[in-house]
Amino acid sequence: MKKSAFKKFAIYIFISIVLAFVVAMALLIYLPAFTAYAEGDDSESVTTTCIRVTPIDLEHNAYALKSNIAVKDLETDATMFYLPESYYLTGIEYRKIARANFEYYSFSYAGLDTSKWYIDYSEDLVVETVTFSADENPFPDVRLDLGTDANITIDGVTLTDEYTIKFLGFGETENDFFVSATKDSVTKYGIVDKSAFVNDAIPYQARAQAEREAILKAIASTPKAGDIVPNTSRTLRIILIVGICVPAVIVVLLLFKPTKDSRRKSIARERSREEFDYDDARTYRRSNRDDRYYQRDNDRYQDDRAYRDDRYRDERSRDERNYRDARDDRDYRDDRNYRDDRNYRDPRDDRRY
Repeated sequence: MKKSAFKKFAIYIFISIVLAFVVAMALLIYLPAFTAYAEGDDSESVTTTCIRVTPIDLEHNAYALKSNIAVKDLETDATMFYLPESYYLTGIEYRKIARANFEYYSFSYAGLDTSKWYIDYSEDLVVETVTFSADENPFPDVRLDLGTDANITIDGVTLTDEYTIKFLGFGETENDFFVSATKDSVTKYGIVDKSAFVNDAIPYQARAQAEREAILKAIASTPKAGDIVPNTSRTLRIILIVGICVPAVIVVLLLFKPTKDSRRKSIARERSREEFDYDDARTYRRSNRDDRYYQRDNDRYQDDRAYRDDRYRDERSRDERNYRDARDDRDYRDDRNYRDDRNYRDPRDDRRY
């Protein structure tokens, strides 16, 4: 096979491998989406206009709390109960009574007869269209069990274990539950203290619960200072190890690469004579007094000595001149009766003995 033909064959094989990889990745990405879409078409779903009761703090609150959205009676304007967090009001309709300039929302909730109930209109309430699957419940579905010593009466009926009691909302406080009690197709409503029930925790709606779990997972996976991140990608770890080790090995090999001379294995290189600034005229021997550097230093010393001698003679002559000048000063007087007379004869010499 010729060299050019071999190159073309290799290019074709490479292109085929790349195309196969792209197709495989596309199938892995889009095939689950197609399957999920087909399953969604087969299942029943409900799309309706809703208002969601947004939770205040999903991270720190494990269960749904009381919201500030109140369900009221159209005739008396009395508050029936407060909605729990994370749940929905479905079938929302905006209504207005023109003569009273009164705006409100009608709604559906937990299969109750809400024709005489309403919630106040507010710009803070977001009306949105939501699609729920067949197995998803937008309303609270919490069955409450009475305690052994509970003696509860609502609407003239004493509750027993024969009643199906369900949670619907909160009263004025979170310790008061607005419940429905059904027996023989007859439903009674009333507010009961939650201490009368064995279970008093109200879970979040399914979507809110999923949001809370995602938040907690993200917080748990966030590394703290000094922590080692667990469950990291093995591929990423391999890349990091190779990326750190390979350059380190290359640097070590370059630093400790042996020289060509087998007798010298040290990485240190001796400096040759050519690298120093030698003066060929100088012998660099202490015993040679004829060295020109020594002679130059000696000459410098002699010149300096002569210069000092000249200065000394000049200063000495100046002192002597000043001394003579001082003798000629007018104020100079010699108190001594000094006579410079060579013929002077002492009269004592004529003394006779």
